Amino acid sequence: MHRMDLTQVPALLGSIKTAFEITKMLRETDASLEKAESKMRLAELISTLADAKIEVTEIQQVLLSKDAEIRELQAKLKIKAQLQWESPYYWRIDGTVKDGPFCQHCYDKNQELIRLQGNGEGYWVCTACKNGYATSSYKEPRTTVAFSDDRYHGY
Repeated sequence: MHRMDLTQVPALLGSIKTAFEITKMLRETDASLEKAESKMRLAELISTLADAKIEVTEIQQVLLSKDAEIRELQAKLKIKAQLQWESPYYWRIDGTVKDGPFCQHCYDKNQELIRLQGNGEGYWVCTACKNGYATSSYKEPRTTVAFSDDRYHGY
């Protein structure tokens, strides 16, 4: 089924008007009108009404699609209004509830709220893009290298 543009509504209304005109003609027809002509006009009426029904169905599909798009955009606007940037990531604030943190890269690039996974020590990782975020309390782990006395004796 092809997508119907809402600008086609006037054509639909024209089809319905034609159907009503044919119906009116049939009602006002002289008794002397031939049976074949009546059948032809009735067939034309049925065809016009069928076309109108198809166009109404297409308009309903367009309207349903537009309604879904509107709901999606309203949800995105609500989320955007709730987002608060606190470097280096986003938080979603809904009243007194602070949810997050969320990946700055994923939201800025794709408008996707991807919850960061924390290590409990001020470091967060995004499971989608693999970016890491460190808070000011994060301390870089110290790595130490231990050498075996047997292997590196004398060095």
